[in-house]
Amino acid sequence: MERIIEETATVVAVEDGFAWVEADRRSACGHCGSADACGTGTLAKLFRQGRTRLRIHDPMGLRNGERVTIAVQGGTLLRASFTAYMLPLAALVAAAGLATAMQLTEGLVAIAGVAGLGAGLWLSGRLTGGIQGRDRYRPILIGRAGFSAPVPFKPSGATPGNP
Repeated sequence: MERIIEETATVVAVEDGFAWVEADRRSACGHCGSADACGTGTLAKLFRQGRTRLRIHDPMGLRNGERVTIAVQGGTLLRASFTAYMLPLAALVAAAGLATAMQLTEGLVAIAGVAGLGAGLWLSGRLTGGIQGRDRYRPILIGRAGFSAPVPFKPSGATPGNP
């Protein structure tokens, strides 16, 4: 069984069949008791923008200000992260490595690396389905926060009319 990652968010806007929710960003080490004293916690405070805004399907008729629980499957998050970050980075390193092996000048190695990065970003967009594939990675609404009868979890990409 795949792990489900849940987060509590606040509804900030409601549209026809959709809701915009905001959730606090946390550093990767937020579970540590000394997050304020470590380097990662400090960097997270310097570069974090505070809140993440997401658009979710709203089969429950939410209202502004409500607290809700949203979720995404852990495997979906892992695949999206790999595709968005590792693939372009691997393409950059591979292109620069190939240019180095061909004994090109440093300037051409740098250009090859940038071209590899561009190719990796393009391939990443193609693999994820681009703008049309965003629903596949969109978190879904589990239920109102604090209620005991949440909406059943549907796999990522499922919509109210498309289970």
